Amino acid sequence: MDMQSGQVSEESAVKRKRGFWFHLHFWIGWIAAIPIALVCLTGALLVFEEDIFKWEHRELFGLEATGEALSVQEALDTYAAADPPLRVNHLGLPRSRSYSYSAYCTEIRPEGNRGAGRVFLNPYTGELTRVGNEFTISGFLIDVHRRLAAGSAGRLVVAISSLALAITSIFGLILWWPLRGRTFFRAWKRGQALDWHNALGLVALIPLFVMAITGIMITWGRDIWPLIDTLQGYPSRAVAPAVAVSEGEGRMSMDPIIERVRGEFADKRITGIQPGNGKSAIKVFLDADGNNLQLYFDPHTGDELGRFDGSGTGPVGAFRKVFGSLHTLHPYGLFARFVWGVFSFIGTVLVVTGIWVTARRWKRGVRSENCG
Repeated sequence: MDMQSGQVSEESAVKRKRGFWFHLHFWIGWIAAIPIALVCLTGALLVFEEDIFKWEHRELFGLEATGEALSVQEALDTYAAADPPLRVNHLGLPRSRSYSYSAYCTEIRPEGNRGAGRVFLNPYTGELTRVGNEFTISGFLIDVHRRLAAGSAGRLVVAISSLALAITSIFGLILWWPLRGRTFFRAWKRGQALDWHNALGLVALIPLFVMAITGIMITWGRDIWPLIDTLQGYPSRAVAPAVAVSEGEGRMSMDPIIERVRGEFADKRITGIQPGNGKSAIKVFLDADGNNLQLYFDPHTGDELGRFDGSGTGPVGAFRKVFGSLHTLHPYGLFARFVWGVFSFIGTVLVVTGIWVTARRWKRGVRSENCG
């Protein structure tokens, strides 16, 4: 009798413990269900963001190469000569002769500067094309993914929902630990919503956790990185060299700097530049698709001031180098990104199956009460 009582007590304790983790997993997931579903669904589609964007703006990536293309300095001068003038914050260099220059710009206005978004430049005609004012599929997907199409408030909801996804993923693992092979067998054999929810949740657990954490760092990185650097005790990123500015000193052309870099790094591709404002160093980026090297130059003399390979310093720097690529797997091949997109889509499936299971349970509960 005592042995039976002990077994019953032990089973009751296990059930109570399981019930505790179940309710945490359930309520956190339920509260953030809709944002998580939208973010995961759009994330899966954004695996093809670059392809969608190029399809929507075919005219910017299918130029007819007529004559000599504008040099980097001539491109910067063309932006500056626009009405209103455009200050280039980052200039992306064309991958091929049929591609346009791509720049993130600021409009210079007497009443106050304002962001101009992404502006493309035809290197053969000098024609400027602004992207961002009209509706585009790629722009809409990005807006929903990052802000739920609701501005700064939506951005906050996305960040909180990403945190909720990371937490509820951990609780789901605790709930189903130790893992059992029959979890996958039941999903294949019975095919019920709960079985698929459990099986797919275990399969996509780590990818979804990684996406959630890296997404939080992207949203709140401006506040989080300094805090983590303080805990580490030293900066995780290289500090751009200071530039000494003498009164009346003008800026030199970017073209000699670009030619020097191309001559020294003939096997690498220059992906972009940040020309700065004359008081900060010029940054030249090479091979962002893998071996990201940044070169710093004095904007007045053209002298090289330093190099940074993107590796960062310490464990925080190591994570900082890869967290962006872990979120999207963008530097890797299409197949890897497609698989990552499938995992993201599973996040939406988990929300749908979770809601379906909950609705069925509530429905059974209502029937039981009516029968009683």
